Amino acid sequence: MNTVSASQTYVIAEEFDKALKLVRQALAERELSVTTEWDITGDLYRVPGKTEKPMRLLLVDSPMLTFEAMALDRAAGALIPLHVLVSSAGDRTEVIFIEPAALFDRRLPVGVAGPLEQIKTRVRAAIESAAARSEAERRRLGGM
Repeated sequence: MNTVSASQTYVIAEEFDKALKLVRQALAERELSVTTEWDITGDLYRVPGKTEKPMRLLLVDSPMLTFEAMALDRAAGALIPLHVLVSSAGDRTEVIFIEPAALFDRRLPVGVAGPLEQIKTRVRAAIESAAARSEAERRRLGGM
């Protein structure tokens, strides 16, 4: 049985559009690319008569690290890009970092493990940076 969590949830104290912009900016600052972005508003948790909350799925990778992983082992194609779900939660936004590799109870191929770990570390740092940037901005504005 796999005891590693397949996702991590972060909260950014901003409305959806601003939080999404902060996340994209933080990913770019860490040389990460959003290879695909899907608007999945209403695709999950559809409730008749209720307004759907905005939701985007970002597929994130680092071109050089992905190239390295794919050159060493084609299995990387099943694990990269990583999935980042950005979801409105009223006046704040939840960012869920999903790690597909954690879903499997197997050791990663040697050629994939290093580059994948580097990408995961950058994604986590980017999301944490976006949340911290939001918090610092709120403190600055609150202190005026």
